[in-house]
Amino acid sequence: MQHLLSRRVGAPALSAAFAAALGCSAVSNVDYAPCSSSADCRSAFGLGYACGEQQLCEKSEGFERCEEVFPVDLFEAPDKYRDVIVFGSLFDHTEGTGDRVLVNSATLAVMEANMSGLGDRSFAIVHCDYQENAKIDDLTAEQAAVEAAKYLVDQLGAPAIVGPGTSGLAEAVYKELAKSAHAERTLIVSPSATSPSLTEIDTDRPGLFWRTAPPDSLLGAKLAQYMEDEVITDAVVVYEGNTYGKGLAIELQKNFEDKIELDEYQDPSEIPSKVVEIANQNATPDNFAIVFIASDVAQVTSFLNAAGANAFYADPEVKIFFGDTAYNQDVIKLTQSKAAALYPNVRGVFPGEPTARKVFQFFNTTYDATFPEKATDSSYASHTYDATWLAIYGAAWSYFQNDQKIEGPAMAEGLTKISAGETYDVVSTTWNGIKTAFKSKRSINVSGASGELDYDPMTEETTAPVIRWTIVPDGGGFQFDTVMEEM
Repeated sequence: MQHLLSRRVGAPALSAAFAAALGCSAVSNVDYAPCSSSADCRSAFGLGYACGEQQLCEKSEGFERCEEVFPVDLFEAPDKYRDVIVFGSLFDHTEGTGDRVLVNSATLAVMEANMSGLGDRSFAIVHCDYQENAKIDDLTAEQAAVEAAKYLVDQLGAPAIVGPGTSGLAEAVYKELAKSAHAERTLIVSPSATSPSLTEIDTDRPGLFWRTAPPDSLLGAKLAQYMEDEVITDAVVVYEGNTYGKGLAIELQKNFEDKIELDEYQDPSEIPSKVVEIANQNATPDNFAIVFIASDVAQVTSFLNAAGANAFYADPEVKIFFGDTAYNQDVIKLTQSKAAALYPNVRGVFPGEPTARKVFQFFNTTYDATFPEKATDSSYASHTYDATWLAIYGAAWSYFQNDQKIEGPAMAEGLTKISAGETYDVVSTTWNGIKTAFKSKRSINVSGASGELDYDPMTEETTAPVIRWTIVPDGGGFQFDTVMEEM
């Protein structure tokens, strides 16, 4: 679905007038223009040109998964955007259960930054889709994320990528871009890749991998405490066998003091059989809990809907706990017809309570006035907005302290300057003040829509309070009810 302010377009067609002015072939090769890097070609011919294998500038063929853009004519007018600072985003665009709100949140930050730009330059963003969809191609989500990242960096010269949304994909993308084949080192800012293993993925300081959500070492401890407070003494943890699932399951196991069994699955098709298996093996469920950990909403809804058909899970003695993925309005929308009877047994945790924050309210009001979807439809909307602004702040530091060049390492250095000093809210109205501070080499402290973004200088990780959530009736429907835990 196309939203109000970005649209899907094909690869840019080179106009006859523009081709004539350059004296080049309108096919694909600017055959008289040697280059040593793709940056040379973008500087000479505009966005959409890269340095080919023969060290000659060539027009990029485009990539079908990366056709949604802001501004909307970004690919149609390459000369107009010769000096634009292009970011990329990597999210799942599946209609209904995908990351549409996150895509919009990233676009909103870019729109707001362009109200005054950066010097004489503006920002753009190219949104890439890593959903598995045979109508597009035969790529897995990981393959699609990696190929899209390579396109963003090698063909468009993106100095920063917002996303990916999951830990496994973030790890795969980071490792691919760390290879020497990709000369332009790129900053990655994920809003929701929370695996603890990602803390050590980049040992350089400043590193090129950042995130606006805390690692699951925090969430695992808080989830264990919630279970103990509910007097759970026996638990089965069913988890997706990827970086995120394994990471949170291990953190939970480390922190839970009573009996806990880990049960991994590799394919989402296994979920219904896991539901039946657990019910058959636990006939007397005293003080029993099942914890389900998966990286996407579709798997959470698959589990709940399957459990809704099994009387075992409706027993008040059976508690069903979830991690952060399940704190999403789509879970309620997609399960209430089959699993509403289980809602009194459902529990979960999520890092942060943004909706009570002044900065979140500013973001939420602006978002809802701009897009047809609601910001609150996705639990990581505010984290994505903040992640995009962090990339923008990094670009500002690089611009002022790196001879006006926008490069990933200098952007990462800028992110080490946002956790100490005068406080600025992450909203459009503070952008000019932040530019002034960075021009003067002053560090600042930023307060985001997702929470306080105070990064530890050693780990480059942030922290957050944790909410406990349940699902309660609401005027004929259902909603999340939350309680803040102490830090």
